[in-house]
Amino acid sequence: MSQKAFLQAFDQDAIGSFKAAGMADAAIYTGPATGSASVPCDVLVDRGTQVWGEDASPVALGEISIAFQRVQVVPEKGGIVVVDGDTYRLTDKHKDDASLVRWLVVPHG
Repeated sequence: MSQKAFLQAFDQDAIGSFKAAGMADAAIYTGPATGSASVPCDVLVDRGTQVWGEDASPVALGEISIAFQRVQVVPEKGGIVVVDGDTYRLTDKHKDDASLVRWLVVPHG
């Protein structure tokens, strides 16, 4: 088994378990092109805050990223994902390891 195949199988199993435990969600992804079909997929949503600076006025930025399984969908910049009643637009690809691809997103609509 190749590393890529191992990662894909592992991520499918892990996300399936996370979904059963309420730590991953079912979503619907629609590509940016007009008339793109909607694709059901399972995702991991990370709602985190990044803080920069050690002084009395650090800068804080709320950041949301969503990880998709490549075996289900290959998302593109400008695509729309609806997850748990929230709608997001994909802005920047953050990470891609041939199994999971993580995108930074912003609220949409």
